[in-house]
Amino acid sequence: MKSRCCYILCLVFIMLVFCGCKSNSTQSSASQPVENIETNPELQKDKEELLDMALQISGETLEPDQRALAVRMLSLNEKDLIRGLAQWLMLLDGKYPDTLEPKAAIRRAEKLYSEKYSSSGQVNKEQTYDVFFASTFYDKLIREKKDVVYYGDKVTPEDKEKILIRWKIEKNKYRVVFGDLRLENVSAERLNELET
Repeated sequence: MKSRCCYILCLVFIMLVFCGCKSNSTQSSASQPVENIETNPELQKDKEELLDMALQISGETLEPDQRALAVRMLSLNEKDLIRGLAQWLMLLDGKYPDTLEPKAAIRRAEKLYSEKYSSSGQVNKEQTYDVFFASTFYDKLIREKKDVVYYGDKVTPEDKEKILIRWKIEKNKYRVVFGDLRLENVSAERLNELET
């Protein structure tokens, strides 16, 4: 069952790459809300159709909870990044991980979840998904050549004015997540000030 879900997620991920689906990482205004699949019926329909196409190609079927997970994979956005970073704070007792590179981050998260929850068995699947999707969103930014930089090895939640992660959203505009997980759009000039 677990391997089947992983297979479907991999298939959906491959379709994302080949179909040219983009993450919702290009916001033009600091006050503009994050595009959300629940509030955009057209986006929801597109993602559902893409998933149906992947399932048809594979000949597989999905349970409703697995389907929701696959649709979330197709709809990655900065909310997933923030949720995952918040999970890391809980796992690392108030610190961010040194890297968000998917393989390393997921291996470390699995180990930490196992250590923290092995005796109680209270691992919440949603929490583990949050970590996975944060790394996947980060990886998408890299693949989309968004000039992404992550400073988790140097920044803590107390560093409210320091950049935790940033990526390009327009020619001279960047999306910035600060140490306190606050989001802001900044100009290239302002980014340069913040990073020095």
